[in-house]
Amino acid sequence: MADPPSFCAIRHKSLAAAGLGGAGVDASLTGDRLILRGTGGESLGVPLVSIARLRVGYEQNKYAGNLYRMMVWTSAAPGPLTLATIHESEADYATIARTIAAAVERTHGPGAIEGGLGWVAALIGPGWIVFGLAFGTFAVNSEQNGHNSLLTDALMMAAIGAPILAIVLWFFFRPYRPRRLRTQAQMDRFLPRN
Repeated sequence: MADPPSFCAIRHKSLAAAGLGGAGVDASLTGDRLILRGTGGESLGVPLVSIARLRVGYEQNKYAGNLYRMMVWTSAAPGPLTLATIHESEADYATIARTIAAAVERTHGPGAIEGGLGWVAALIGPGWIVFGLAFGTFAVNSEQNGHNSLLTDALMMAAIGAPILAIVLWFFFRPYRPRRLRTQAQMDRFLPRN
């Protein structure tokens, strides 16, 4: 008999809030339950039918590769549980995510499966760019002691900033923003490649 699919989920505050300790947890599928075991012996069994929504996504990291993250909304925990792995070759993470997605689609329909990380993660990059461009515009305007009007500086900021913002939106906002997936096959771009 083969071992059930399992992976080590890195530490997250949602796991500690669910009573699973302050370290990572071992996540495994046993029958129709997601079993989460903390390093101190804590355990939480989540029936797959109790999972109302699933979001899968990844965060790009220049040094460690992609950080894959799934959020599971269930009545078995006080809030959404975040299960994440930094291992790009984690086949069991993808297997568990697909199994949960199949159960969620059966019980709640395909609209309950999402891709992306969240709005905060999606807006951080573009927000910093807009802040930097605005700060730069006002710094240039004050440096020139009023030789250019604020309107001229704003137009200059838009001309320089628009291509930069478009690139940031394409590479950072697009993969991180949450959105409903129409099919389970659309999940593949958010999962580790085996």
